[in-house]
Amino acid sequence: MLFNSAAFAVFLPCMLAVYWVLRGGSRRWALLAGSYLFYSWWDWRFTSLLLISTIVDYSCGRAMERRREVGARKWILCVSLVTNLGILATFKYFGFFADSAAAMLGMFGVGADLPTLNVVLPMGISFYTFQTMSYSIDVYRGAAAEKSLRDFAIFVACFPQLVAGPIMRAGDLLPQIKTEQKFADSDMAVGVYRLFRGLFKKMVLADTLGVYVDEVFAAPQAFTGVSAWIALYAYAFQIYMDFSGYTDIALGVGRMFGLRLMENFDRPYLADSPRDFWRRWHISLSTWLRDYLYIPLGGSRRGRRRTVINLFVTMALGGLWHGAAWTFVTWGVFHGVLLGLQRAWGTVTGRIGLGWRWRVPRELKIIVMFHLTCVGWLMFRAPDWGVVSSMLSGLVDFSGDVRGLRYGAIVCICAIAHLLPGLDELAERFGRLPALTRGAMAAVCLWACILLTPETNAFIYFQF
Repeated sequence: MLFNSAAFAVFLPCMLAVYWVLRGGSRRWALLAGSYLFYSWWDWRFTSLLLISTIVDYSCGRAMERRREVGARKWILCVSLVTNLGILATFKYFGFFADSAAAMLGMFGVGADLPTLNVVLPMGISFYTFQTMSYSIDVYRGAAAEKSLRDFAIFVACFPQLVAGPIMRAGDLLPQIKTEQKFADSDMAVGVYRLFRGLFKKMVLADTLGVYVDEVFAAPQAFTGVSAWIALYAYAFQIYMDFSGYTDIALGVGRMFGLRLMENFDRPYLADSPRDFWRRWHISLSTWLRDYLYIPLGGSRRGRRRTVINLFVTMALGGLWHGAAWTFVTWGVFHGVLLGLQRAWGTVTGRIGLGWRWRVPRELKIIVMFHLTCVGWLMFRAPDWGVVSSMLSGLVDFSGDVRGLRYGAIVCICAIAHLLPGLDELAERFGRLPALTRGAMAAVCLWACILLTPETNAFIYFQF
């Protein structure tokens, strides 16, 4: 079920009414049933994968809590990781690795017709797989295992953040699930504000920019100069407005049910360095990669060379997490290289005593980092390297092509909105308005979304 669909417009108020009428365990059962209905609306067959991950990780958590022997706990953890990664690899990466292996064998003159799986990628599989894996790893590290299968199942399947995050930790979400939430008008008002803000960002801004982006990336050789630059900037703001719009909706809907989900964005295009960018973009994933991959690899504790390698490996796997294509891997490697260069540059300038002399204005660093990010988005968006090459050629070919100027105006609107501080404070002000005024503003926003959106599209991160 899509957040920007008619089905969800019916589902949400019905779910809210049932949830707040019930009490105690009945309320939690209703939230669990609603979450499975939400997910199965897309394709009920894939709910079995959600159920498998839930049962396996719940059982492994309970088993690890009962066993104190390190060896036994490691084997139980392996069962959890192998199950989750096995499901993810089968449905998301089997065809990619098979095709890559066949291509590599072909380079050596060996023909190979390797089997592939022609299956649809289950929606949100990367998100809930990482969420359940973090639970198993935390229990292995000493966290308490959840005793209620029902509450753990809600943690895995909680519908506001099930399909595209944020990736929640059990220690943050499970206590909220187990607490009897009390209805608060302020929570409902903030939730409505973020819901409609997210819908506007997705349907009016992101989907409109997507029309031009799709046109350019479908025939990049036909767009040069200003038009190509507009397309590059348009995709940067399309993916931001699309994904942050989803996050706004997820956090808003969660707030309506008394749940506070973690923020996933902090104005990422104001980052002044690669490290700062990943503190601001997809925060739940970047912290997951840090805590469950980068630090276990050794982090920055084993010397400069090993630190750079760890960054490189972490970001390459982060790129692969996004999609089964070499362009995604290259995008991750690109950011890994940027992070490694930043760390190496800081070490060099510090050693030779130049750190205090190199006072680059922060505004210039932000501009440079934004354009490096855009280069990365080019790899992320392009379906193959031919498109990347054509787009790069178009960016340096100023032959008078000025199509797409109206989309450039939308890019400017997005940039201004991104620069403005304190937008989240508007939620609190919205909550203090009379209920009738709030309803009228929500109705106007919904009317604008329906009227101005070119077509209903799935969120970009649903494919991951």
